[in-house]
Parts: sequence; C-alpha cells; structure tokens
Amino acid sequence: MKKPFLLSLALFAAACSGKLPEQEVLKIFSRHSCEEYSPQKISGLLKEKGAAGLAELDRHALVLKARRPVRARPSERIFSSGLLFGERRGGLFVLKVFSDSPGAAAGFRDGDRVLALDGEAATPDAVRRRVEGGAFFRLKAERRGAAGPLEAGVARNDFFFPPSFAFYDRDSRTAFLRLGLFFEGSSKAVLAGLDALYRVGAVNVIFDLRDNPGGVPAEAAEILRAFAPKAGPVFEVRSRHKGYSAVYGAAEKGRFAGMRSAAIVNSGTSMAAEVFARSLKDLAGAVLVGEPTAGSVSLVRAFSLGDGRGLELTIAKMFPPSGAQMEGKGVEPDLKAGGRGRVWDDSRETTLLGDAAYASAAGLFDAAARR
Repeated sequence: MKKPFLLSLALFAAACSGKLPEQEVLKIFSRHSCEEYSPQKISGLLKEKGAAGLAELDRHALVLKARRPVRARPSERIFSSGLLFGERRGGLFVLKVFSDSPGAAAGFRDGDRVLALDGEAATPDAVRRRVEGGAFFRLKAERRGAAGPLEAGVARNDFFFPPSFAFYDRDSRTAFLRLGLFFEGSSKAVLAGLDALYRVGAVNVIFDLRDNPGGVPAEAAEILRAFAPKAGPVFEVRSRHKGYSAVYGAAEKGRFAGMRSAAIVNSGTSMAAEVFARSLKDLAGAVLVGEPTAGSVSLVRAFSLGDGRGLELTIAKMFPPSGAQMEGKGVEPDLKAGGRGRVWDDSRETTLLGDAAYASAAGLFDAAARR
C-alpha cells in the first residue's frame, strides 16, 4: 500500500507545483501538433519558461487544470413573436414568419407589407416601440394578390429563432440564408432550402454568417461544393498528421455556380464560418460585407498530461482554396458596415431594421434588379 500512496502523492505534488511532465509534453507534441517542433526546442522552453513557453510555439497551447463544477445561472427569458421585420425599397415588410410561432398562428406570411402597428403608421421606430415594448401588439399588413389588408393580434412568448433559416425577396430575386452554425446535417437542410428558392427564381444569395462560431468543416464544404465553378478543392483542413488532414473537393461544377453571392460577416464569425466566407469569395466571387472576422481557424484539442491536467494544442488549421493564411488575420470585408457587436443573440424581431450590413448586402442585388 505504501508505493501507490507515494506515487499518488508525487503526482499530486507535481500538479500543484506547476511543473509539467516533460516526457508527456514531448509525446503529445510529437503525435498531435499541427506543425513539427524539435524536442530540444520544446524542452528548452519548458525549462526556461514553463507552460508559458509553449505558447511561443503554438499560440493556442494551454495547460488545463482540473475543472470545478460550475453552478448554472438562470437564463434570461426571451420573448418573440416569431416575425422578422425589415425594410425593402422604402417599405416595411415581414421578411420571415417562423413556423409554429405566434406570428404564424395569427395568419401572417413571408413578404407581407406592414401598414400599421397598434393603429400607428408603420415606421422603423414604431415597429421597435410597439413590438419590443410589450407582450402583445396588433399588426395590420397587406399581401400581394389579396383582396384586402389582414389585421390580427400577435402575442410574444418564449419563442426562439432557429440557428439557420431562409427567406426570399421576389422583386430582387434574392435568397437570404442565415447560417448560425455548421452542425451535423445542416448542409442538407440548407441546400434543400436554397434549391427550393432557386426553382422559384432566385438568382442571388446572401449568407449571413455573423456570430457563427464554425462547427463541422465537412458541412461547410458540402455547401461550398454547390457553388464551385469547376472540379477542384473547396476547403482544406491541413496538418502534418494525415489523421487530422482533409481536402474537400467538388467533383464537377456546382448546381448554384451561376448565382451571384454575398456573405455578411463580423468579429463573431470564426473557424469554419470565416473560412467558408473566404472560400465563397475564392470560388464564386462573393462580396463580403460587414466587419473583419475573428482570425481563429485552428482546430484545437486537449490531451491528458497524466497528472490531472491537460494540454491543449493546435492539431490542424483550415484554409480556403486560395491557401490564404487566416489565423490571426481573419478576412477583411469588401464593404465595411456594421460595428454592432453580436447580432443574432436574442431572437429580436427588429434585428434587421436599421442593420447597415444587411442593407449593404441587399443593396448589391437591389441595384442589379433595377437595371
């Protein structure tokens, strides 16, 4: 019983001292680091600077201590009617009515033109005051082809916008796709939605990637394949280890290769999402609108040090077809607009009202539609 006790005590002392187990660190770097570093260099930095020295090799290198349980804080309630308002060519419209929402139950549809709220003529300020100011509002709208206006009361309750959704502007023939995360299966849903809009006449597409933290690279690549002008790479995950590397390519010209495209980005656009934006520009000439992206395109994984701590390292980096280095740099927009911070946090119906980035992106195709 004495030896196991002494071994446990030694491990505990090493963990508390802050000194890292050098051989474990060398093993992890050898087997998993994205780039190759000499063992002598790693050992020298450990001796000279300890854990802080590893960050000179890999900016994401981080020693993780044992986690303590965190008590969850009560989340703030979010009220929404499930209607998304916006401006088009001088008018106010319901851009999107989410299914199973209070707005849908009241009978409203995508594209309804807003006439009044609670008897007050529709203006952006009126919409903000009337919609966000309480739990209920009365909306009057007109619908193209309908005999007369529709007026109904709309409640606001615990309704959340889905992470990804789409709507269509028939006049400018523009599809708008909000992509909040590239999760498993998302590409299939996105492409099915875009295909439906393409078949009814969409020739332009706007991807809103603001606050998208990335997700699964393969899902982002699957959407990019549909915009590829020819066979070739669309997205790459690069590492010196084959197990962490992947090149995603298109086998032929994509179905939507002829569509004009734009992508709205901000500082919350990171990882696979910012590579998606740059790749869309490389492949389809997309116009990027908004703010510079996060510049965080490294895939990071944690590995056990065997003493109750872990070591995070970069195992791979993501690249667009052009091979542009985006880590620490991000991508610069072609049209700068925004500066609002996080945009899609709280399912607000007025998110796109007065949104300079959305207006700039939509304006690209409004101008084309008028010519």
